[in-house]
Amino acid sequence: MQKGQRFSQLYLDKGRPVNDSERMRNRISAYYVQNLYKFNDEIAALIKSGTGAVVPCNIGVQEFFTKNEIRDVLDSITIIYKYCAENNNLNIANEWKNFVSHVFKEENVGYRLDEECGVHFFIDEEFERNKSAVIACLSESNQPAVLEAFKKSYSFLDQNTPDTASSIRSIFEATEILYKHIVNAEGKDRLNSSGVQDKLKPLVQDTLKSNSIAQDACNYMLNSLRNWIEAGHMYRHGQRIEEPLPPPLEFTVLYISQGASYIRYLLPFVPTNENQQG
Repeated sequence: MQKGQRFSQLYLDKGRPVNDSERMRNRISAYYVQNLYKFNDEIAALIKSGTGAVVPCNIGVQEFFTKNEIRDVLDSITIIYKYCAENNNLNIANEWKNFVSHVFKEENVGYRLDEECGVHFFIDEEFERNKSAVIACLSESNQPAVLEAFKKSYSFLDQNTPDTASSIRSIFEATEILYKHIVNAEGKDRLNSSGVQDKLKPLVQDTLKSNSIAQDACNYMLNSLRNWIEAGHMYRHGQRIEEPLPPPLEFTVLYISQGASYIRYLLPFVPTNENQQG
């Protein structure tokens, strides 16, 4: 049992991340008034000039965080950090960033902060961990083209209206580039079901020839990769309807997560000279 944790953090089911939260707003407002109100005139002016939103320059500042549009609140988080950092108050800036990040997590809102306190959309912690792990592996393996396409697949979801179709195309592209490196594909050779069966599977199976159980298990996994490819084709190629339907977000998150796992699994099969050349 974890000691000293609040009841709500231990036992209440948070559900899916939300886009807005009254408790999040109240906590950010309280922190601002307690720790940053002495800079209010300067910060208010920056928020107004940067966003067009009006920040009361008196005790009514709480109303800005609790009643303004969510975009104003999120923009102000970054503006406040930059003001503090640029005025030799880096410790105060980092304390602000750490507090807001902590509140985002505890109140289960669908946002995250980058290193400079920019706000981004957030799916969930597991999604982000998977992304970070694959980026680290690709960076260490010197695969810049795969890495670029992989990052793009996530960036298409980091929008007010996620571009799920482009996200699927990019994760497919990242996997296809890696596949070509592994099988030494030439010309118009593409990632497809027959390519996995005829070219990729023999290479992988050959590395496991001393372990028949692993070969059988790998066979099932590569068959699932073939299904993943076919599922992607349904959104990569034209749909036979007048207005193509975008992939649902839930499906896209699943598709990207599985693609990331396939990339991480297949990366060690890239020939050594390919890893060195990128």
